[in-house]
Amino acid sequence: MKLGYFVSHGSPTILVENVKWKSTLSSIGKEIKKEVNPDVVVVSSPHFFTFSDVHYVEVSEKLECIQDYYGFPDELYKFCYSAENDVELARKIAELSHGKFVEDKSWGLDHGAWIPLYYMFPEGGVKVVTVSINEDSPEEHYELGEVIAKAVEALGRRAVFLATGSPTHRLDLFYFKLKPRPSKFDHLLVDLLKEGKFEEVLKAKELYPKEWKEAMPEGELNTMYMLMGFVKPKRAEVIDFDVPWTGVSMLATAFYG
Repeated sequence: MKLGYFVSHGSPTILVENVKWKSTLSSIGKEIKKEVNPDVVVVSSPHFFTFSDVHYVEVSEKLECIQDYYGFPDELYKFCYSAENDVELARKIAELSHGKFVEDKSWGLDHGAWIPLYYMFPEGGVKVVTVSINEDSPEEHYELGEVIAKAVEALGRRAVFLATGSPTHRLDLFYFKLKPRPSKFDHLLVDLLKEGKFEEVLKAKELYPKEWKEAMPEGELNTMYMLMGFVKPKRAEVIDFDVPWTGVSMLATAFYG
């Protein structure tokens, strides 16, 4: 069985705020260790973005913590999380992609990756591979997820795919001090996932253009599409959903292949 999770990382302020999402992430981490006990977690964050027609896969021995947020209270910069890379798997991904994934050593774990890992695997001990998204189509990201799955299978790894981002990502709304509430797209996406309508999820921007534009999904949901290619889901379980901040929705979903 292939397994993957889409989890929202939220605002960096989650590190010091009393929000339930931290316990949600912690519970998911415990479940992953219990059910899979993975050798490696493959992570796709919307903040690891390449402005080209290729994707990066990091091949440094250690993936260092990147605090890629600015203007926040000093206490937020006391938190960090780094991880050992599975370099062999990273290089196998690049090899099998035939040029779609390019080996790179310039990135590490941005906050979209390390904040969930910080709560899911607080004791560390799990290797991580991180891959970028770009402006390619949902279908192309799906195909890259298939490549990652082939690399995992070729090396016999026990792997879980972790995709992060927010279905609604309207940071502009925060400044209007509106009451936090789900967007129409949030409701649509949650229903599609619960009903197992994955083809519609893949084509959501095309099928629901108005709702999509109003929500402005983080990273165009390309992290989720890569996850879906990795897992080829037969079903999905929505574990949690919340809107703790105006304009930012939080979703945690397990995908089972």
